[in-house]
Amino acid sequence: MKFRTILADPPWQYKNERTGFQMESSAVQKYPVISLEKLKTFPINELADKDCILWLWATVPLLPEALELMKTWGFRYKTAIFWRKIMSLGMGFWFRGQVEMLLLGIKGKVKAFRCQKANFLQTKVKAHSEKPIEIYEWIEPVSPKPRLELFARRKRAGWYCWGNEIESDIKINFKGE
Repeated sequence: MKFRTILADPPWQYKNERTGFQMESSAVQKYPVISLEKLKTFPINELADKDCILWLWATVPLLPEALELMKTWGFRYKTAIFWRKIMSLGMGFWFRGQVEMLLLGIKGKVKAFRCQKANFLQTKVKAHSEKPIEIYEWIEPVSPKPRLELFARRKRAGWYCWGNEIESDIKINFKGE
């Protein structure tokens, strides 16, 4: 099956393995992470329709890597939705990061959907790396079916899901690190 919409929240590997005041708050402390080079080998071409939308979650420090991954996977960057996390402090070495980006890329012929919503969402932060449920209300109306969520943490009606924290709906021949 080929998908016309793919939503991906890769378990990004950072160059630093330990961050935060207690030095235990980084992704590698919470779940298995995957290097950019390994993510580039993900069999996305087996999954993406010739005309496909990619929604790719990215953190600010890894924006260049996310754009590189999007290009490697065969998608052209178009825009982004910014998620401001309502939280106490955030993590980071340069600034306290309270924003993540949901990048939009396309492959093939996908018409602009001219959504009238702003590209900014603000919600309370939940568990580490958990994305806001409200984002589906934004992307589903403009995302054609069939839809696939990669690296999913829970199942959602109207989506096929694949990930190591759920019982996946499809089989993908990929081994992360």
